[in-house]
Amino acid sequence: MDLMNRNMPNKYLLLVDLCSIVVSFLLAAWIRFGSIVNKWMKGRTLGTAFTIVILLYIVIFYFYDTYSRLFKRGYVEELITVAKINGILAVTLMAVMYLLQEGATFSRLFFLCFIFLNLLIDYTLRQYFKLLLLGVYKRSNSSNKIMVITTYNQVHKVLSQIRKENAWEYQITSLTILDKNLVGQKINGIEVVADYLSMFEVAKKDVLDGVFIHLPEDGWVDLDLDELVLEFQNMGITVDISINTFGLKIHEKVVREMSGYHVLTFSTRIFDESQLVRKRFMDILGGLIGCILTAILMIFIAPAIYMESPGPIFFSQLRVGKNGRRFRIYKFRSMYPDAEKRKAELMDQNEMNGLMFKMKDDPRVTKVGRFLRRTSLDEFPQFLNVLKGDMSLVGTRPPTEKEFLQYECRHKRRLALKAGITGLWQVSGRSDITDFEDVVKLDLEYIDHWSLRMDLKILMKTVGVVLFGKGSR
Repeated sequence: MDLMNRNMPNKYLLLVDLCSIVVSFLLAAWIRFGSIVNKWMKGRTLGTAFTIVILLYIVIFYFYDTYSRLFKRGYVEELITVAKINGILAVTLMAVMYLLQEGATFSRLFFLCFIFLNLLIDYTLRQYFKLLLLGVYKRSNSSNKIMVITTYNQVHKVLSQIRKENAWEYQITSLTILDKNLVGQKINGIEVVADYLSMFEVAKKDVLDGVFIHLPEDGWVDLDLDELVLEFQNMGITVDISINTFGLKIHEKVVREMSGYHVLTFSTRIFDESQLVRKRFMDILGGLIGCILTAILMIFIAPAIYMESPGPIFFSQLRVGKNGRRFRIYKFRSMYPDAEKRKAELMDQNEMNGLMFKMKDDPRVTKVGRFLRRTSLDEFPQFLNVLKGDMSLVGTRPPTEKEFLQYECRHKRRLALKAGITGLWQVSGRSDITDFEDVVKLDLEYIDHWSLRMDLKILMKTVGVVLFGKGSR
């Protein structure tokens, strides 16, 4: 995942609870004393109590562990949990205030009011917090999209188990039934999109971050798990296999729990989630600066584009990003408005071997467009894509949908990370590369060795490429 990860509830539920404490404390003070500011300023009791409450709650929160089963608890169980933690807070607060000799000056009515309000407010905020993750994030474009691969007699059990666990971080978007052709049908509201023969072709074209494989304990005789795992790995798709499937020759990368199942997680590269968070933070910062620069440049570039070739200032095109996600990429227009229609006429002059188009003296490019391309100024509107989260500052080149649909399975692995404004290919003399397989090789080298330090090096090299125009065409 990008910004949110599996451990997010552990980190942010405490913030939700502390917000509840602040609101409850202020409301209780207003109800009991009528004026929060005057009461706070005239005596130190209220301020002392507030500090103690915050510190105590942080200790109780981690000691009592209210977050580990957060998404498995129902309404009543959650209410009981919140009541217990507030009860512990009340007892420990009274004990601490007594030891500090503040018990005599502490209003019992205020104390009871605070605990009661905090119970109600905290319970309500926790329900909204779960609703946000389960109802909004889980169905958003940012959540992990998972295909379940199993047999017909196991599929109802698997889906029931997954829904019982109420996992928030991924969404089951499709099913593959190995032993029956049920393509087009729905099971428990989830569409069957493939069978044993078509699952790789479907996975190549669909938005897919991972697959979860669950087989009967005696396995499925027609399935070669080694080949299956390697095929999905070659597409850059993470593979989770239920632990009850044995006999694998492939070395497992990670053993973890998924919806009550112990699974082996296979991937060509398992990324450190904290590193991905830092990468996204760097993207947001760079995206903001880039958008400001784009707005300034547009004052000069927009009139130049329009005067030579009347039409839209920006060029927008459907591209394919991380693991098959579609998005619209934005650039300053560097070609005549009918460029896409004329492309078919120029295909026999394509200088690139494979699934890309490149032409040295492309007649569709305007004079202003040649300057924009040579200086890479046409790329600046892509900072908006970075800010939206469709792209990253550094990544791989996003293919057009037509290119993507011609990919072999192994080509999809180059989309295992977000597409970037710049990347290893761009700073390696892209004008000299004439074979698509060389582009793929550089993209996979980036993915396999990615680190924040590598991103920073590529960004520094990009500055040199832009300043001297090396590799731009």
